[in-house]
Amino acid sequence: NVLQSQKLMDGNYICTKGKIMKKVIKYLLVFGLSLCNLYGCSSKSLLDKDNPVTLTMWHVYGEQVNSPMNQLIAEFNETEGKDKGIIINVTKITNASKIGSELEESLSKEPGADPMPDLYTGHIHNAKQVGLDKSVVWNDVFTEKEISNFVDEFLDAGMLEDKLVDLPLSKSTIVLFMNGTQFEKFSNDTAVSLNDFDTWNQTFDVAEKYYEWSNGKPLLCFDYLLNSIESYAIALGSKHMFNENGWYNTDDKEFQEAFRTFLEPLIKGHISASDFYSSTELTTGETLIGVSSSAAYLYLNDIVTYPDNTTEPLNAIALPYPKADKDHALMTQAGVGLCAYKTTEQKQEAASVFAHWLVEPKRNMDFVIQAGYMPVTKKAFKNLKNEKFEDEETQSLYNTLTEMKSDYTVISREVPNAISRKAYAFYDQVRSHQPEWQARAAAGEDIDEIVDEAMNILKSLS
Repeated sequence: NVLQSQKLMDGNYICTKGKIMKKVIKYLLVFGLSLCNLYGCSSKSLLDKDNPVTLTMWHVYGEQVNSPMNQLIAEFNETEGKDKGIIINVTKITNASKIGSELEESLSKEPGADPMPDLYTGHIHNAKQVGLDKSVVWNDVFTEKEISNFVDEFLDAGMLEDKLVDLPLSKSTIVLFMNGTQFEKFSNDTAVSLNDFDTWNQTFDVAEKYYEWSNGKPLLCFDYLLNSIESYAIALGSKHMFNENGWYNTDDKEFQEAFRTFLEPLIKGHISASDFYSSTELTTGETLIGVSSSAAYLYLNDIVTYPDNTTEPLNAIALPYPKADKDHALMTQAGVGLCAYKTTEQKQEAASVFAHWLVEPKRNMDFVIQAGYMPVTKKAFKNLKNEKFEDEETQSLYNTLTEMKSDYTVISREVPNAISRKAYAFYDQVRSHQPEWQARAAAGEDIDEIVDEAMNILKSLS
């Protein structure tokens, strides 16, 4: 057994036939290591199918009845969970911007707050809120080989003090979702093609043409305008984009250039910042393209309904995120991972069983495809290249995601809730000022002065 093999290694036993004993030790070690499964070197499971343990869970995958995560959990409870004695009970479906404050309330045990869940989906800053000492470290329950199966950049985003506490489940990036039906009409009249969206400069040229063709509609509506400005500034070489509070350093030259690059077409009315999600503006015909998370695919309608109540098929086309220039292809990564609140060894084992089941490559790929996400394992990504989808819209999205993963550099930034609130406050002010700015620009006022006004709004939020 393992104990005996360790004693042999320690020299507590002497054998005159050294060569034979070395072979015995070797085989015993191999056998012993095989017993060190995902729960440590003890082969005794703490789970009992006749007395199942229940894990409560909060997640952010769709606030609707047919949430793809809810479907997976139901499947687990009826199969692996039933066989092992584990029940996953979803007690809250929320969203990524709210879960931080909800966790804080639970940790602080505020009156009326829900108890801390055993499992939750969140970002690394949510795991920091909970604390490393209160978090299950996935390195302890996944082998090194299993960990190496994940996409490296996605693992990096889940590390806290070199410990993996935010297990990758799905990742999204920003793409362009286009009204394919309307684009065909625009293209026929102007000879603009899908190849004209390769860089931001090309895209903004198209935006000016679309504005004129559509009698004043924006080509692009952004969910996260500041994210695009950030990426552009990084491509320009920005090293000091943020101040000590995590907000934007408006004196940074590259950030100033990036800000001006995006604000000028916004002031002219060629692009806009979405009211909530650009998928709404896209499917009501207010814009031709929504610049949003790939996960917005879950919320796209098949039909565009225009203000006059006429309708037509959306025929959505997904395009890669435009490059800053030919040499700078950057893609953001976003998306929550799975975190587990550390309580008992039995619950940790149950969390491990569920996590392993959840990220199995085929299952992970099936899950992410339902929600417009990227898979998180290298094998799933490899399989994605050969996947044939039932509809052209899904095929378009995953062709785009595969292309971006292959050709783009992945970047990420941790964005605490306080910074997100400031960003949305900025978007609110941009939307309220845009009609006025657009009128002033049309009247011939210097656009640089209006850009400076927008920059001062951003600065005031620091």
